[in-house]
Amino acid sequence: MSPSATTAAARYLVHGLRVSYFTRKVTGFLDHADWLWSLVPSLGINQTALEAGWNGGIPVVATPEGDLIWDSTSVLMHLDTRIAPERSVCPDDPTLAFLDALLDDFSDEWFYRHAVGSRWLYDENRASGSLDIAREGRAELHAPLDLTREFVAEAMTACLPRLGMTPENVDAWISESLRPWQRVFGAHVANHGFLLGGRPAVSDFAFFGGNAAHFTNDPVCLRWSEEVPGLMAHTAALSVPGSHPGGRWFEAGGDALAVGDLPDTLMAVLAETGRHYLPWVAEATVKGSAVVHFESGVSAEIATTGFLNEARGVLLGRYVAARSEALDGVLEEAGILKWFADHTSEARTVPDPFVLPRPEDNRPYRAGV
Repeated sequence: MSPSATTAAARYLVHGLRVSYFTRKVTGFLDHADWLWSLVPSLGINQTALEAGWNGGIPVVATPEGDLIWDSTSVLMHLDTRIAPERSVCPDDPTLAFLDALLDDFSDEWFYRHAVGSRWLYDENRASGSLDIAREGRAELHAPLDLTREFVAEAMTACLPRLGMTPENVDAWISESLRPWQRVFGAHVANHGFLLGGRPAVSDFAFFGGNAAHFTNDPVCLRWSEEVPGLMAHTAALSVPGSHPGGRWFEAGGDALAVGDLPDTLMAVLAETGRHYLPWVAEATVKGSAVVHFESGVSAEIATTGFLNEARGVLLGRYVAARSEALDGVLEEAGILKWFADHTSEARTVPDPFVLPRPEDNRPYRAGV
């Protein structure tokens, strides 16, 4: 189906939840594309999708042609092959394309931990989050509101230790990782609109998903976010369907994009990936687990998963494909080059965006015990 036909007459069905990190990432993109879509409330019980090979990580998307696709990043990159060029969210420049993939990975594999932990370890968030989810999910479970609410809260709380989140360390995760990131992110987008310039990229929707579903929704988190006007404005901007075509990403001043073409605020954003996430993931995906060390002395040992191993390998595959003097110069300036240059042997095959995304493993973690 051509982009014009998709835009004019088709509708996507998104099986997920309004307060789901990855559901909102996908629906944010669909709004940006200005395509018709409807939300089908789902906790992850979709027999048709399960029989097609999906393993329950929401959202799963039914395309206008009737195909079922899943895995949020892969879905966005696949759907971008159908989009009108002025709304594309995949930069052509190889350096920017890799930075986009890095920041998307950072959101998906790191900040969902803060999102889930803050929702279920702060009482006010737990009360509002369980109610939000139960309102939408009760019909799929064929259960009353209160029973659904109790089931969801117990299942999600049980998964927290696997994410590295406990009542003893959650405050360190928030004060030493989430809130410093919010300030750096907010300062950058306040000046430049989006992460990679004047138009949104895949990574913008990754962070929009977390912000819209959790960090500007759950009341404790919303109060933190309100202290960062740039973050709030970025979330609001991507909440308006079809409102940002035609902007420009950062551009090279010469033959190739170089450090001097990128603002200091973006370099600060990239540096954040190396404070906790990259050291942990580089070790965990080789050894099976690694310890996250916070500056206050609090720590968390977290095991990797098959999903994370694959995501890290694909990101390294993207690095190998995009590697250049310009890209290495940017990563070196941000202090994070070694987490890629020293790990090229771990690179995996990069998925073809033209192929329907239906990976066997689509769950960064499993709820429940």
